[in-house]
Amino acid sequence: MQIRWTKLPFAAQNESAYRQGLNDWLGQVFYDVLPEHGFEVREEQIYTAFRIARALNEGATLMAEAGPGTGKTFAYLLPAVCHARMRGKPVVVASASSVLKAQLTGPGGDIQTLSRLLNLNIDVRVAGNPADYLCELKVEAGDFGPGEEPEGWSDLIHWARRTATGARSEVPGVPDDLWELVGWDPSLSCDTCPRRGHCLMVAARRHHREAADLVVCDHRLFAQDLLTRADLLEGGLIPILPSYSAVIFDEGHYFPETWQRAQGWALSQHRLQRTLERLELWHAREQLAWRLEAALVAAENFMRALDMHTKPGEGKRDVDRTDMLLQAASRLDRALDLLQTELVTEEAMSEGQSGEAELNAYQNRIDEIRAALRLFRRPEAVVWREGDELWVVPDKPKPLFGRDHLQPGTPVIFSSATLEPEYQARVLGLSRFDQSRVGVPFDLGRQSLVYLPAGDGAHRVEDVVAEAVRVMRATRGRTLILLRSLAEVRRWREALAAYDLPWPLIYEGDGDRGAQLERFRAEVDSVLIGASFWEGVDVRGEALSCVLIPYLPFPEHDPLIRERREQAQAAGQDPFRAVDLPEMLIKLKQGVGRLIRTAEDRGVIALLDLSYRGTDWADEVEAACPEDAERVTDLAAVEAFLAGGAGA
Repeated sequence: MQIRWTKLPFAAQNESAYRQGLNDWLGQVFYDVLPEHGFEVREEQIYTAFRIARALNEGATLMAEAGPGTGKTFAYLLPAVCHARMRGKPVVVASASSVLKAQLTGPGGDIQTLSRLLNLNIDVRVAGNPADYLCELKVEAGDFGPGEEPEGWSDLIHWARRTATGARSEVPGVPDDLWELVGWDPSLSCDTCPRRGHCLMVAARRHHREAADLVVCDHRLFAQDLLTRADLLEGGLIPILPSYSAVIFDEGHYFPETWQRAQGWALSQHRLQRTLERLELWHAREQLAWRLEAALVAAENFMRALDMHTKPGEGKRDVDRTDMLLQAASRLDRALDLLQTELVTEEAMSEGQSGEAELNAYQNRIDEIRAALRLFRRPEAVVWREGDELWVVPDKPKPLFGRDHLQPGTPVIFSSATLEPEYQARVLGLSRFDQSRVGVPFDLGRQSLVYLPAGDGAHRVEDVVAEAVRVMRATRGRTLILLRSLAEVRRWREALAAYDLPWPLIYEGDGDRGAQLERFRAEVDSVLIGASFWEGVDVRGEALSCVLIPYLPFPEHDPLIRERREQAQAAGQDPFRAVDLPEMLIKLKQGVGRLIRTAEDRGVIALLDLSYRGTDWADEVEAACPEDAERVTDLAAVEAFLAGGAGA
């Protein structure tokens, strides 16, 4: 690719002129052009944009923290587009969720808005996860006998044989277990596929590889690209993402866990059984049938033992790796080894035939299962159950930078409203990085109030709920209550049932999360109670007049966090200071950031957990709340503030 000097929105023929031209242009855009179209001048946004531009120019790693409402996406998009054109390669924007991707790339999204207002003609392509595209070979192979078809199979096949894109987004109602029968998966041997280079997934990959300015993907896809890129290139295959000049992690505080998960495996009983049962199509030879039956029995025994040794609870559940469970894993590994020996023979007999590629794909899938079982048996592995899946990941993820991953000198931007740079750098293995931190562009001293209960605060659940009810009466509903788990949501539902509350109470788990947010916006006096609303909630106006945080959100029952604690202790660090506190502060700042979203918003932060008082980290908790906002212990002051009295 070549440098596209003529495509820059300012004149430049060399890097020196480019840097000066970029600075001048950014200033003009933020101070003159965007305000003409109704955008506010936000010094925090402008400062962040200049810091990002400098990091891109210098090939640096930057932790860019900017408070809610700063306009982070504009701050990184404008320097990114110019950097891509100057370097002749696109910039990858990796977002934390599909919702954020849509906000960036959808109709009326940030990229389209900037492209239109500034006449930039931004070429942006969305890189979907390969698993979200169908495999045409699997579609052809999917042949069920009478009475064996899964529910919905006929409709799915009807679509699969007519689609022009093969994208799962065209059939959003198809459940995961059905999609896996036709969807691409990493174990498929694409290099031996008769459609190599001509399938729908490759066509989609080719489309986003041709992006000139931006490639937008999610964190998981970027991690997969890093981990597979070297092997794919060595094998003469196309990597998932094109060559790029820089990467920007939107909501970058999520990436460390994604990076660690991407280096492990997830197993479920359903997927394991279906993988083996589908091999019955090749059970003509008696020896293969015996080995397959033995593997099915071993898989069933392992999953039964796993159920027995999984601790009850929600979210990430601990697994007790007893000798009995480890022996069951060893027996399954041995059974799969013997099965693979027979499959090698079967592949040799099928050479040149239509089933050869699919047999090879199943060999690869079994290789992955066996790799997960081997790691499972190692004491340093991190293991947990989440839903029906067994997760097995290495205790120490590979460093983000290295010969096979991000190359030194590649500009990397972590952008978020909440970053704990030292902590995240330690988790990712970053030895050098720059920092940029700005607050929100609002007058929080005028727009917000912090309510702290008198005394030492309540401790029993009943007392905390009673205090929360008093706060809600002062705010007349209009409250977002942030809890730590769905189990806690259920306990609060039971406790609140004893009160005759006049407002609609919306509990997470009773319906679609997006629909619940829409209801919360529409029913102005309602109360939203949940454990997953700490971030990604943008409710403006009086519908969200209070964010109520009953307990400081320290991480609980998380094997990944527990492993980080143990590593910190082994390194001579205080696990609380090194892990628990930064994790809690990230989440607390995210929750506080739900309150003020515009310059017209007014609201109250009600922090009921006062256990931090008297500790040597009390100042850090206080700093997570609006610094200039008045602290009160009287609910009459809350009522007066929301009525336009105090602080007006």
